[in-house]
Amino acid sequence: MGSEMKEILIDSLRPFGKHSGRTYEGERLRLLMCSIEENGLFNPIIVRPIDRDKYEIISGHNRVKAMKELGRSTILAKIEGDLTEEKAIEIFYESNFNQQSFSDWNYAQRIEAVQYCEKKIKEYSQQGKRTDLERDKKVAVGGATSVQTRQKLEEKSKQTTTRDKMARELGISTATLSKYRRIIKLPDELLDPLVGLLEEKRINFEAAYVISNMRDIDIRFLIKGINKYPDRKPDLNTLKNLPKRNVGINSDIIEAMDERQVLKALIAQVSSDVINPRYLK
Repeated sequence: MGSEMKEILIDSLRPFGKHSGRTYEGERLRLLMCSIEENGLFNPIIVRPIDRDKYEIISGHNRVKAMKELGRSTILAKIEGDLTEEKAIEIFYESNFNQQSFSDWNYAQRIEAVQYCEKKIKEYSQQGKRTDLERDKKVAVGGATSVQTRQKLEEKSKQTTTRDKMARELGISTATLSKYRRIIKLPDELLDPLVGLLEEKRINFEAAYVISNMRDIDIRFLIKGINKYPDRKPDLNTLKNLPKRNVGINSDIIEAMDERQVLKALIAQVSSDVINPRYLK
């Protein structure tokens, strides 16, 4: 089955698996509804069949909500019958980048979006390496003309990088994207609880980034301490002075710090005093 365009029942639609459930509210929703009422639906939503007469929304969750609010029972949809999971995820994120702000998402969604961007960056990097190989072959056999080609390619490579483009699509700075890219390099057993702490507002984003640069074993100590002492929060200056993970060295092989030394980075939220050692006994 290829793709087809047709009106489908709104009640037959289900949200995409990765969708947060968050859609436009208030003024943003009202403006979208007004636009649809005055001009109609400019673009069809994109769906894929998931069961008999049932469809999963890949792109268009806000348009579906607006049409519902307007009392419509059907909506124009492009039905993609052969859509792979990978392609569906790509369409979902690309449409979200255009329609929603990065700040609209919770931290779990932001992490997933950055993981998607990281995958695209690596893909573009591999494409770039193949281009470099082709360039080197041309230089080897083509003389001066190929040298000129190489120079043009090198000049082009100095322009906006894939990382910059991805940051722009997300609506964040390249520096912020780089911090997220550091965080997502953590193993799942550390990344998941760290995201949980962000969601619960137990730590802020800058603290999460600083923590991500620590050794795995010390991160475990710290997460354990944050959960054990809910009235404490990490002090950034103290965290920055803890040992950093060493590139090319298994950090867990290095002799671990005493757990108490790590937990000294937790301070009382009210008094900001360093945690009393007697609480650590």
